[in-house]
Amino acid sequence: MSRYEKQLLLPEFTQEHQDLLKNTKLLMVGAGGLGAPALPYLAGAGIGHITIVDDDVVDISNLHRQTIFKTSDAGKNKAELTAAYLRELNPEIKITAVLQRLNVGDDIDGFDIILDGTDNFESKQLLNELSIRSKTPLVAASVEGFNGTVAIFAGFDKNAPCYHCLFPELPLDCKSCVEGGILGTVAGLAGMYQAHLTLCFLLGIGDVKPGTILSLDFKTMRTQALQLEKNPECAACGKAQYGARREKIEAPVIPLLHPDELKDHVVVDVRTFEETFEKPIENALHIPLQDIPGRYAELPTDRPIAFICRSNKRSRVAAEYLYARGYKNVCVLDALAA
Repeated sequence: MSRYEKQLLLPEFTQEHQDLLKNTKLLMVGAGGLGAPALPYLAGAGIGHITIVDDDVVDISNLHRQTIFKTSDAGKNKAELTAAYLRELNPEIKITAVLQRLNVGDDIDGFDIILDGTDNFESKQLLNELSIRSKTPLVAASVEGFNGTVAIFAGFDKNAPCYHCLFPELPLDCKSCVEGGILGTVAGLAGMYQAHLTLCFLLGIGDVKPGTILSLDFKTMRTQALQLEKNPECAACGKAQYGARREKIEAPVIPLLHPDELKDHVVVDVRTFEETFEKPIENALHIPLQDIPGRYAELPTDRPIAFICRSNKRSRVAAEYLYARGYKNVCVLDALAA
């Protein structure tokens, strides 16, 4: 027990707690800016079964916040590298790497807890759906600028909120780390808060329960703890789904179009004014992403619409927003192929 002796010295931490962690099966989706700091502490604490899902590879531009990787790891899969790192850290636990993305129809039964380390709202909503369907608590984290949020959701419980209760509409003005930038320590601190909240929740330490939200401002160094109530009218976890296993959810299929495939499309640039000034796109209609809700009626319904941004992420948010409002002929114009 020398590996865990320091935490076992705590009066709140007993051998029963250590055994509970040993028998816990944890699913971590994303091994990047949040997963990289969170996972070593969870493995070090003795979580017995950790599955890491990530199809992405290491990029040198991310090493300032994904510090478990090395420069020589560039181009290698993050899930595999993280699994190897954790096995070296704690060879007494089981680590599984999954080198592909989760899909809406995937079966994730058998896990005790899900951790969300993704960087886009589409993936977060997907994990929320999987959490509700599999009746598995979800610990979600996100960062933007100098701010972070960490929260616990359990929408399958009639008294607990889900992620959709907090964000019934996808925020359209948030930027990813690629688009808005990030200080490495912000992601690192948020990931460590996520790991700490997970351990406290699993072990029953403190007043940590579904609906607990930590709002983190790392510029002013202020932390605020909130308790979110369930929205009884929530479209994702409303009362009609209590206790029931949810059916497979059909996600909209948004095509990714190569620039050479453009025909009669209306091209809509959803970047900021600053971005379009620096690198204008010829013959494109400019509507910044945050303005889409108030201006989408300007777009024709009898022509296909192709959204474009810097990294394809804001374009997908805009396309899904219109798709949900009856615009079925929408796509993402692949800026990475232009």
